Amino acid sequence: MRIEKLAPKVWKFTDWPGLSSNVYLLDVDKIPTLIDLGYERYHRSLVIGLSKLGYKPTDIKRVIFTHLHFDHIGKPDAFKNAEFFASEEEIEDMKKGLFSKFLARFGIKQPTINVEIKPVKDLKFLKVVKTSGHTRGSICLWYSERKMLFSGDTLFNRGIIGRTDLPNSVPNEMDNSLNKLKKYKYKTLCPGH
Repeated sequence: MRIEKLAPKVWKFTDWPGLSSNVYLLDVDKIPTLIDLGYERYHRSLVIGLSKLGYKPTDIKRVIFTHLHFDHIGKPDAFKNAEFFASEEEIEDMKKGLFSKFLARFGIKQPTINVEIKPVKDLKFLKVVKTSGHTRGSICLWYSERKMLFSGDTLFNRGIIGRTDLPNSVPNEMDNSLNKLKKYKYKTLCPGH
């Protein structure tokens, strides 16, 4: 596992073995915030990485999910003092079990989320950008002060886009979402993978 400092008080956790997503830690407004949690299997690596920066799971006060696929939701119940956020659409689709049914065909179990997830809203330092496509409720997060775009699985490096052939994908919305992102002149793209 590698920890990369992207900006003052912003870190990226990456290079997990196998399938997982990047996890970002922001401690910008004195409320330590994680963007996504990676794959549940690598939770211990995330905790070790946080400890190297002087954080314990109980220090995390906010977790924002770009979407609720199994490789992004980690082990939320380990962050006992955190509030959890995702888009309303993503919360609705999670309750319907759309992605869980799809994964079951491949013998993969979507982890159960035993925490309350609230609808996400703009924060003092992060703007929520709705980007349907990869999922109906996908979001990106714009940190204007540092010109950073946390793009989840909507947009990856080198212009690669997230897949849109999953049960909760909305392929006909991806172009609109990508066009929406063009107005954000980011210096640092922070993708989900």
